[in-house]
Amino acid sequence: MAGPIDKTLRAAKTHAKSGAFAEAEALYREVLARFPGNKRAQAGLTEISQSRASRPVNPPRPVIDQLFGLKKAGRDREAAEAAARVLKQFPRAPAAMEVRAAALSSLGDHEGAAALYRELVGMFPDAPDAHGSYGNELMALDRDAEAVAEYERVLELRPGDPVSLNNIGNAKRRAGERKEALAMYRAAYEAAPDFVEAQLNLGNLLAQSGKAQEGERHLAEVLEKLPDNCPALKTMGDVRRDLGDKEGAIANYKRALEINPDHGEALAALVMATRIAEGDPAFERLETLLKASHFQEKERVAFEFALGKAYEDIGETDKSFTYYARGNARRKKLLGYTIEQDEKLFAQIKQAFPAVPAPIAESPQEGPEPIFIVGLPRSGTTLTEQIVSAHPMVAPGGELNELDSALFAIDWSNPEELRAKADDIRAEYREVLHEHAKGAPFVTDKMPLNFRWVGAIRALFPKAKIIHLQRDPRAVIWSIYRLNFGSDGNAYAHSLDDLVAYRALHQDLMAHWKSLFAETIYDLNYERLVEDPEAEIRALLDYLELPFDEACLRPQDNKRIARTASRDQVVKPIYKGSSQAWEKYAPYLEAAFAKLD
Repeated sequence: MAGPIDKTLRAAKTHAKSGAFAEAEALYREVLARFPGNKRAQAGLTEISQSRASRPVNPPRPVIDQLFGLKKAGRDREAAEAAARVLKQFPRAPAAMEVRAAALSSLGDHEGAAALYRELVGMFPDAPDAHGSYGNELMALDRDAEAVAEYERVLELRPGDPVSLNNIGNAKRRAGERKEALAMYRAAYEAAPDFVEAQLNLGNLLAQSGKAQEGERHLAEVLEKLPDNCPALKTMGDVRRDLGDKEGAIANYKRALEINPDHGEALAALVMATRIAEGDPAFERLETLLKASHFQEKERVAFEFALGKAYEDIGETDKSFTYYARGNARRKKLLGYTIEQDEKLFAQIKQAFPAVPAPIAESPQEGPEPIFIVGLPRSGTTLTEQIVSAHPMVAPGGELNELDSALFAIDWSNPEELRAKADDIRAEYREVLHEHAKGAPFVTDKMPLNFRWVGAIRALFPKAKIIHLQRDPRAVIWSIYRLNFGSDGNAYAHSLDDLVAYRALHQDLMAHWKSLFAETIYDLNYERLVEDPEAEIRALLDYLELPFDEACLRPQDNKRIARTASRDQVVKPIYKGSSQAWEKYAPYLEAAFAKLD
């Protein structure tokens, strides 16, 4: 009988450690009923008794009700202070800790809230809500990996919990793991079809992932259930904008603002989508929102960029530049970026490819081959994709994240890591190419920063074509600087000095790639392209080994969806002049541009 008894005693101890005292006590008493002298069972019961005696005690019910009443009434500061006083009399009282943690979170003290929730999780390891609340604070502190662990613990305790699935999706999305994020959002939606936040996230990410029609369907369902849901209206506006329906986008933004005039994201999006006239109430409304205390720093960034654009619309370049500079400085601080981060990365990449790499073997493929369009953002990559994907043999992929994310995660100081992960990286990327191809033999990938991975691309996809965009650096830098990027992948973009330094890193790395792969990289000059489109497009198609097609001369007729900041430009015929937009800001840019090589 020793074996089964040992197993029962181990199970009892495990229950006791997790705080499940009733289950542990039942098992110990089961052993003692059969073996009254069992010392391990007796000791276990003694430990449970001592643990119960030392467990934290809540204050009287009226005190608890008062604390929760303050929190429910939105009197967070009073609730936090009252809970602190209660905790002096009743140390580690769970109810008081919970109220204080929730109040601190509402007041923006996520460190304080996280500390309390961490303690509650230790006291009640089998309480899913404590793990979920702790995960939320960790997310607010950008400790996403730790947050995911807490949400996964919730799913162990409460399988299929839609809130935790949605939150994991948020963390994966922030990490650039779109495929994993979509899977989590889908799972959350399937677990709870009426969970609006999950369906909203699902619709938004589907639209951003090249599945605009499916995304729009989910957003329409949300708005059918909740016609006045401002986040859904704002997101639907973004989707309509990406689908090329500018009027539909504006209508959705305006509807959101009719319902909630202080919806800052909708107001900023509306300003970015329309031309603002002098005296427009948007100026005063945005400046008022900037002073409001309840907005997060990232929202203030959006307001400042919107004000920069609004003042640019009416020709007040001084105020315009001031707001662009403020927005960029705030965003850079949020990201914690320094140029040394990229200097280190670029040095490691160059060291990883001192010579032409041998192709990494791959089984024969019948699927589409990629056409990479690389360069700095705002250098003409969107127009180029619009031209190339107008060809009947080419399908547009847009800015594909999968390869960029996978290669960014490589430890480039380890020369063997790429080869070790090559099969998985390539298989996932080819699956994405197949999704976009729809039978075409070629698919474009216009993720600009893929210029960093040319060495890896040549090893993984020896047949791939690579188009490198070149443009007046002043036009590129100014165009980047005035843009509030949606993702955090362009952290170098928020300082003029960083932009000049990053452009130098780009030039140096491209010179290295050209020294290794000169004949396989096609340099396309943006200014020459818009000056003499037909000659440049014919030469480009020759490099791509594609027969000339007249459709490539009319990129404005291409029905593909451009989701970048260039969407409004590429629906027009190819035109000159956009490279001179920086000139009206020349006095503010002179010092930085003097450092250009």
